[in-house]
Amino acid sequence: MHICHASTAGTVELLKWAKGKGFPSPPRSPRTTCCWTTPGWRATTGQPGQPAAARGADALALRAALADGVIDAVATDHAPHAAQEKCCEFANARPGMLGLQTALSVIAETMVAPGLLDWRGVARVMSENPAAIVGLADQGRPLAVGEPANLTVVDPEARWTVTGDELASKSTNTPYQSMTLPATVTATLLRGRITARDGQARRREVDAP
Repeated sequence: MHICHASTAGTVELLKWAKGKGFPSPPRSPRTTCCWTTPGWRATTGQPGQPAAARGADALALRAALADGVIDAVATDHAPHAAQEKCCEFANARPGMLGLQTALSVIAETMVAPGLLDWRGVARVMSENPAAIVGLADQGRPLAVGEPANLTVVDPEARWTVTGDELASKSTNTPYQSMTLPATVTATLLRGRITARDGQARRREVDAP
């Protein structure tokens, strides 16, 4: 059973109950109950329309559940939309927002900075567990000789200001507009090849290990 979009303290309690009944998280058993949440649910205070105290309680419960392993993974739920699909009547607006480029920084702000996760824990919930859940055997692997060099190089001390127009998308709909967030990705590698460096994708024919 795979739970998507965990967003409330009630969901956390149901997950605790299910896992207590003997359906552990992957990859320890073929009989699994797993769950992911998005960075936004922990950065914001929950669902619109709720009282502020309830929204805050949901956010705190989600952060604790991710730290404790009750929630297994973080997924960006990246949903870019054109401006005309968002800047319209509320009932007609498309749901979703950009999530890919800000995900790591939001997790650093809400989970690493307050000490709920260390960077090893970030790798677990954003790489290792997601790969195990969907069965990608060559992803989320340990750093060891002979393992695929699929890596993300992070500068944890850097800070950057989110500007929708400068994100790597034709869409600009981000709730983090003008926020300053920690941590930047300085490079990514796929099977030993540099695929991005300093925010710029690299063409394969000029890549170098």
